[in-house]
Amino acid sequence: MANLTPRSALAPFLHAGHHGAEDKTGVTLREVTACALAELTAFKGQKEALATVIVTSFGIALPSANKSASKDGVTFVSVGPGKWLVTGEGKAEPDLIAKLEKAAGSLAAVVVQSDARALVEISGDKARMALAKGVMIDLDPVAFKTGDAAVSFAVQFWITLWQTHDAPTFRLAVFRSMGRDLLHWLESSAAEFGYTID
Repeated sequence: MANLTPRSALAPFLHAGHHGAEDKTGVTLREVTACALAELTAFKGQKEALATVIVTSFGIALPSANKSASKDGVTFVSVGPGKWLVTGEGKAEPDLIAKLEKAAGSLAAVVVQSDARALVEISGDKARMALAKGVMIDLDPVAFKTGDAAVSFAVQFWITLWQTHDAPTFRLAVFRSMGRDLLHWLESSAAEFGYTID
């Protein structure tokens, strides 16, 4: 059976503490590992039926394009037509995959991503500015806010990005093989603002 909780993709490259500009901390970086991940893809003609069972099972309306939706530790992030990245944390983590597969039934495919993706959280008052250095979307708070999501090219790889809090706080998911590159980019972008790795 697939490991439902991802092992750290970045542990060898994470150096806890303060880095960059010494007199300030504008960004905080954290790898998210206590989280189950899956990709949910609706079968042809089954999107509406799937949306109904997801509401029944999770109390969440499947988000439309470029949106995310969360409740009780479960988040659905739109990543394409009829496709969502699903994360489960806290009490939702252990049962996420089984619950998702039961809900999806013959309406959608569920592919476990827990060992396939690296997930990083970036927060702080300069987080938006750090991300804007490499993300090819408009991150102005008027254009991109809590609940918004995007699949974007960042520097030399694709990321899934969504905003989770107004603070602001963002989540970024990449394939695990690109985790080190993601961290290197974030550290370089955040250095001038001062950053902390938790």
